[in-house]
Amino acid sequence: MDIQDYVRIVKERWKIVAVTAVVVTLGAFIPTLFTKPVYQTSTLLYVSSTQPRLATYAELLTGKKLAQRTIDELDLDMTPAQLVANVKATPVPELLLHVKVQDTSPERARDIADTLSEQFVSMMDELATTDIEAAAANKEAQPPQVLASPDTAESGYSITMEDPDPKPARVSIEQNATVPTEALPTSENRNVVLGLAVGLLLGIALAVIRDWLDATVKDRRAVEGQIGAPLIGTIPDGAGSSGGVVDLSDATSPVGAAHRQLRTNLQFADAANPPHVIVVASPSPGEDSDVTALNLGVALAAAGQTVCIVEADLRKPLVASTLGIHGASGAGLSSVLRGEADLTEAIRTTTYEHLSLLPSGPLPANPSELLGSAAARSVVATLRDRFDYVVFAGAPLLPVTDSAALSAISDGALIVARYGKTKRQHLAEAADNLRGVGATILGGVLVGAREGTRGHDAYRDYLEPHQAATV
Repeated sequence: MDIQDYVRIVKERWKIVAVTAVVVTLGAFIPTLFTKPVYQTSTLLYVSSTQPRLATYAELLTGKKLAQRTIDELDLDMTPAQLVANVKATPVPELLLHVKVQDTSPERARDIADTLSEQFVSMMDELATTDIEAAAANKEAQPPQVLASPDTAESGYSITMEDPDPKPARVSIEQNATVPTEALPTSENRNVVLGLAVGLLLGIALAVIRDWLDATVKDRRAVEGQIGAPLIGTIPDGAGSSGGVVDLSDATSPVGAAHRQLRTNLQFADAANPPHVIVVASPSPGEDSDVTALNLGVALAAAGQTVCIVEADLRKPLVASTLGIHGASGAGLSSVLRGEADLTEAIRTTTYEHLSLLPSGPLPANPSELLGSAAARSVVATLRDRFDYVVFAGAPLLPVTDSAALSAISDGALIVARYGKTKRQHLAEAADNLRGVGATILGGVLVGAREGTRGHDAYRDYLEPHQAATV
């Protein structure tokens, strides 16, 4: 897949991308509405010590033992682990400790910070007292020669009556906490931006997966890959047709432009042997092959060519009714093939110059046999001599063999695929059926492409100032 494929997928499945992005963004934003604001305050402790132990004291400040003492002092409804999670102690070279406390209540944050600091000072005093008592007891237990030994003096255990204090660390509160007036900045904006980014990426991924699982045809490569022939026409959905018949008088109509392009591509499909008898059919019902055949005939007639459209779907004909002609009530193709009517009498004129119609006639019980008969070959030969172009609006290729039989005695077939409806497998099977009877596949036509794709908007913009009809 290239970048154009991703752009196409996003355009076609933008609802998936949009909904996913909105849901993920809301999922990231809504929790912030229920998050209480957090306040932070701090105290500053001064440590007087002969040993560089600030990092150790910082660890003690964030320990559970000190937290429990603070909880007991303030009668807090929390565990030591919960309190420790909101306390941070940072050494400030070389004799200071910066203690930060966070809480959802600004007053409680101050109380915790102050009490924690006070309890730390008290705990350090207790440790210092314990150390002095232990040192004194050790002194009394030592023999005089040990007390006077140079080794003990060097190791720091020399305690004399003149120096009973080993100078323990002393901690004091340099700065008390204050009540914070503003809450800490929230991550609301960051969460929304992150949620939107993740939502868009996830939405695009879901759209790509959905497109990958889609078995229908939607672009040139899909059509050409299944039928083994070029795509010679892309007909968009949108304004530009009336009652199913294309309006070629609108020079800015993408639909009209698409049919003129189809006409040109068909005329030059085989420069050495241009096709004049053409079968237009789709793999399955409801894929607009009859409308495509009709509008192709209208486009050819608009260029001054004599054209006969043959309503060759003898099961569910639609072309005659689209033109306002009652095709099944009078003589038509079925009547001619059964020898019940003359071909000349069965051909009807239409309101379009140079365009004639051979309606279906009464619906027979055996369409496949009639269309594969010698009489059908005779009709094709006669129509070829009388008209510049003969366009058969054929029945669907997969349910029945009617169109395949006609294609075998024509110059070739156009396979019509409906955008987002015709399945790739059905398109391939239809092409195989045609090749199975020795028919030539002239190309494919993709109908129903959304307006705005494949340059239709550019065409409209180019011709907008010019209102003259184009044929």
